[in-house]
Amino acid sequence: MDKLDKLLSEEKKRLEDLKTPENMESRLRESLERVPKKKKKSLKIRVASLLLAVLILGYNMDTLAYYGKKLIGYENIMTGTLEELNNLGKGQIIDKSHTFKNGVKITVDGIMLDDNNMIIFYTLYSPKTNVGDIDSNINITLEGMGKRQFIFDGSGQINEDETEMKWIISTDEIPKFFERTIKFNISINEDNKVIETAQIPFKIDRSQALDKSIRINIGKKVQLSKDRSIKIKNLVASPTTTVIKGEIQNILELGLDYINENRIRPENIEMLLIANGKEVEIQKSGISTNIDGIKFEQRFDALPSNIKDLQLKLVSFTGDFDVGLSVDLSIGQTRDVEILGEDIKIVDVYEKDGDTFITIITKKDTILSRTSLNIDGKASELQETISVDDKDLSKIEGIETKHARTLRFKGIGKNLSLDIDSIRYTKSYDALIYSDGIDN
Repeated sequence: MDKLDKLLSEEKKRLEDLKTPENMESRLRESLERVPKKKKKSLKIRVASLLLAVLILGYNMDTLAYYGKKLIGYENIMTGTLEELNNLGKGQIIDKSHTFKNGVKITVDGIMLDDNNMIIFYTLYSPKTNVGDIDSNINITLEGMGKRQFIFDGSGQINEDETEMKWIISTDEIPKFFERTIKFNISINEDNKVIETAQIPFKIDRSQALDKSIRINIGKKVQLSKDRSIKIKNLVASPTTTVIKGEIQNILELGLDYINENRIRPENIEMLLIANGKEVEIQKSGISTNIDGIKFEQRFDALPSNIKDLQLKLVSFTGDFDVGLSVDLSIGQTRDVEILGEDIKIVDVYEKDGDTFITIITKKDTILSRTSLNIDGKASELQETISVDDKDLSKIEGIETKHARTLRFKGIGKNLSLDIDSIRYTKSYDALIYSDGIDN
């Protein structure tokens, strides 16, 4: 300890004896004066630089966000409406995948959701150039809460090297407000057997749903015939589609027709939707029968954003109707018959090789869908329908857009009666259902 104290004392004395050279101050001053002085940036320049940096960064962030939301590779299978929505960055990005043991990969890229549709965009990838074959062996189902199944349809496109296929599918119904998770189920089949399954669940972010819809309650009946009508209920125009829903028969009317053997089996309803004087492209239509009766739905493309006026017309109705009519005939006889307003010309009745032949002419869209020939009190079923060359009709007048054919029945006899149980035909209407201006 004495040695340490002694060393510290000696070092203190040495420092105290140190002296600064007499010209040190002047030498330092001269050196400092030789160093170039830095110009101070003005406040305006510093603020401008900061703003420019913020603007550049902000622009790039917006661009990144835009491309982050835009679905890539679907341009060739998107409708014009979907492409426009995609270019605006609408919809919800999912970006969830599953890879199977064989290297096949499915990615749910994104969805678009509004009041009419849930549209799902997904990609199928195969490491081999056989994605088309893979697609034909894959089964997709969509499942909501309580294993509720969604019916859907769609279209896909394969790329040039056949390793990737883009699909856009659209559901007939949208998820209920309480359904937050959709399960995208996949199964791969081989030799009609499921060899591997997978599930890609994704949550619906309703804050990213598309804009609100226009809803119009139409509530109008249109007479199809003296005792039949259809009801157009409403129109819902969403950003993706325009859907029109209606009713052909309620459950009571359906039951009464069944009891009275006066049933109608609707096949097609053709409607025309006109917005701002231009026809809106129809996407699909459907008719369904359930416990509520017979319903119909028409799906058109989205309405233009600048819509000013809207019209809806019933163009035609196609259906199969119960008739229950018997027409007495004899060999060589011609006869005109009217059934539900449809003209039917019987132009020839003859026998050949033990069979009876009846040649009829109708409009092209009129068909005797269920018919038989009563021969001497016994029913003979229709054996075949033989086409007749249109050239043979040139001398026959009275029916426009003619369609001739010969019905062959097995057997011959003296007393003949053509029993027509039902008839299928299309009737044109061109009836205005709705017309109004719309304020955006």
